[in-house]
Amino acid sequence: MKTIVHVTADFPDPMAEAKTRSVLNLVDNTGGYRHVVYSLNRANWKSGVVPLRFAPDRTALAYGAPPKGLLHATRLKPVTAWILDDLRANGVSPDIIHAHKMSVEGLIALDLGAALGKPYVCDIWGDTDLKITEARRDLAPKWREILSKAEAVLACAPWATDKFAVRFGLDRAKTVVLPPIVQRDTFQSSAPVRQPRLMTLFNLNVHARKNFAGLVRAVMAASKAVPDISLDVWGVGGPEAFCEVTDIIRAAGAEGRVTLKGRLPQAEFAAILGSYAAFVMPTLRETFGMVFVEALFCGLPVLYTKDWSIDGLFDPADVGYACRSSEDEDIRRGLEHLVAEEASLKARIAQLHKRGGLAPYTRDGVVQTYRRVIDGVVGA
Repeated sequence: MKTIVHVTADFPDPMAEAKTRSVLNLVDNTGGYRHVVYSLNRANWKSGVVPLRFAPDRTALAYGAPPKGLLHATRLKPVTAWILDDLRANGVSPDIIHAHKMSVEGLIALDLGAALGKPYVCDIWGDTDLKITEARRDLAPKWREILSKAEAVLACAPWATDKFAVRFGLDRAKTVVLPPIVQRDTFQSSAPVRQPRLMTLFNLNVHARKNFAGLVRAVMAASKAVPDISLDVWGVGGPEAFCEVTDIIRAAGAEGRVTLKGRLPQAEFAAILGSYAAFVMPTLRETFGMVFVEALFCGLPVLYTKDWSIDGLFDPADVGYACRSSEDEDIRRGLEHLVAEEASLKARIAQLHKRGGLAPYTRDGVVQTYRRVIDGVVGA
């Protein structure tokens, strides 16, 4: 059995249980390999490395480092040394190392791979990697080296490949699109509701990042041409967030048109989404946005952001509208397009599913892609 060593800062562990489950889902669903996971947790202004073995082949590591990228590469060196010592002490000889974020774990994989004489692959996790590489431009030679020496680079979407090819000379030939595994991947068609009922779903605590204010302004602008247009806002957050989004709605004069709905019942996810004309979320920055893909599996057209999230994975003519989220006017055009073309878009999404266009984003599709990459490097 081949052994994959995963180095990731995005794996739920006892030090941070609320992390995204995307890496966990990939590991749990890719059988036939031994997965050894080192889960990283940065501790502000601390020093050293504190380990916690929380399951077989699962180790959480707290490492000390200042915030805002200070001493970024320097403070990851002890983490690399600890992992190297741990692998040797436990007789683990990995066949391949998977760094799940280029700008953090990639620094570890570069040195770990050299010390062990083993290949590595790394992910480009769009938004975070862009933020870190922009903040630490002094490390540009290191970013180039990581990408150059990786056997394969796994990107969330084509736009991420484009940006890293321009900035750091990423070789497109060794880049593979590997989306995260979504929770709901069974297709269910959505009949046209023939009403301009729109919905969005996000954590209200990050409403600014999701550009909720811009969306509300665009809804109000669209109401001039589509008088009955409405937006239901699903999602939870803290009391401050509810106050803030309520203030946004009131400031736009959108009471009665934009409604806060609270938590979306998971057992009714597909039925609720299917009762709307479209799903809309013009985020300012978005690495992927699994909810967009889940909306498509519910047969729902989507409004998403050009050059971010799922852009490049689908033809907008098939799935909805790719907007320039910094421009309220373009968001408005997108909303009006989704309403006017609801029936056509829902039919095109059903056809997309029928011809296998959604298959790569199913659980099985993602795992098959991952296996193909890993086996291509280490052999089946």
